[in-house]
Amino acid sequence: MAGAKLALGYATGAVSIISDGFHSLTDSASNVMGLIGLRIARKPPDANHPYGHRKFETLAAAGIFVFLLFVVVEVVQSAFTRLRSGAAPDVTPMSFIVMIATVLTNLLVVRYETAKGRALNSELLLADAAHTRSDVWTSCTVLLSLSAVRLGYPMLDPIGALVVAVFIARAGLQIGLESSNILADRVVLDEEQIRRVVMSVPAALGCHQIRTRGTFDYTFLDLHVWFAPATTLHEAHRLSHVVKDRLMDAFPQIADAIIHIEPPPQGEEGHVNSQLPTPKPSPSSEPGERHGN
Repeated sequence: MAGAKLALGYATGAVSIISDGFHSLTDSASNVMGLIGLRIARKPPDANHPYGHRKFETLAAAGIFVFLLFVVVEVVQSAFTRLRSGAAPDVTPMSFIVMIATVLTNLLVVRYETAKGRALNSELLLADAAHTRSDVWTSCTVLLSLSAVRLGYPMLDPIGALVVAVFIARAGLQIGLESSNILADRVVLDEEQIRRVVMSVPAALGCHQIRTRGTFDYTFLDLHVWFAPATTLHEAHRLSHVVKDRLMDAFPQIADAIIHIEPPPQGEEGHVNSQLPTPKPSPSSEPGERHGN
């Protein structure tokens, strides 16, 4: 599709088609980057990457964002060059055939890729589906521009290219924000939902310092759980595994959970209601045991 649109765009001088062709060209490059990222992400944890390689998939999604930036710059430059020159493109029936075929093909790709992305919980597939969905709108915009040129309004060709740039920039911004949230370790799971699961274990008096990071389908969790001061180390260790098992049952996307065992803060030795805010830990609290997979 990229080759057909670029060849047609340069042959007819339609900058809107050329812009859409560059957009499609970046799809190919971003998909190759995505395949490489997925292959690396599937590798199991090793000595140098104890948390696994899943962020390589996020880096691949960020790579799509970078490609989109290059496309936006190219489209805007081409559009302003045409606005200054005022030249009119040669719109032919083949222009409409190629663009309509592009729209139909992209609609099929979006439907298939979105379904697979949701089934596999793949951020990369969903990101690329969003990218391809923007292709549908940009191609429709190009069709409108070509129709306007055909009716005697040649200046709508570069204006259509600028509209294409807006669609591309919007898709790129969305992908960039999602990728940056993961790379910046933004919170993944809701703290209150985690607290409710912890408090479903009768011996757990409360919890705090709940932290999650990673991707939606591959999340790491660590938190502090309070047990009665008289609880033996062996029993507290056993109970922490009960808490961990319930958490991983409730949230299958958790790849690993690290639980720090400690007594409740001073003055909170009684049972803590899960609906109440969690008190801040006392500076005098002793650090508890840490365990994980």
